[in-house]
Amino acid sequence: MTDLEKLLAIEEIRQLRPKYFRVIDAKEFDQLEELFTPDAWFDSQDAVKDPIKGQYPGFPIAPISRGREAVVQGIIDGLPPALQSCHMGHTGEIELLSDTTAKGIIPFSDRLLLPGVIATAGYGYYYDEYEKLDGKWRIKSATLKRKRVIFEDELGNGVAL
Repeated sequence: MTDLEKLLAIEEIRQLRPKYFRVIDAKEFDQLEELFTPDAWFDSQDAVKDPIKGQYPGFPIAPISRGREAVVQGIIDGLPPALQSCHMGHTGEIELLSDTTAKGIIPFSDRLLLPGVIATAGYGYYYDEYEKLDGKWRIKSATLKRKRVIFEDELGNGVAL
């Protein structure tokens, strides 16, 4: 790859997570499939777990989703209609491994609100692998790792578990 081709590949890859965040927050789930390879997998076992305080009360640990359809369905199941979410992705590290493979670490923060049930502010990283298929970069694998989750009331005030 030329330097220009590398920069273009990195930019195309870099756009995947922001689109993912926008799509899930808007619940435009019909757009999710195009972001993942057919054999994608997603490990979101830490999605509802704070590394310091442990598992969110009342939330099960999500299984690892394998295959694009299972990944998309797992995301949909994890974002019920009443849940309001706002995800902010930050500038990530992208490393091209070949002309058709890459990996990245994408920092993010999110706010989740299930009115009357739970409100959180969270921080962490997505550890992604990417593959170029049919001329388009897609997410091949994703592992979500939380660094911190702060439980809040609906006004944003921290609360003890």
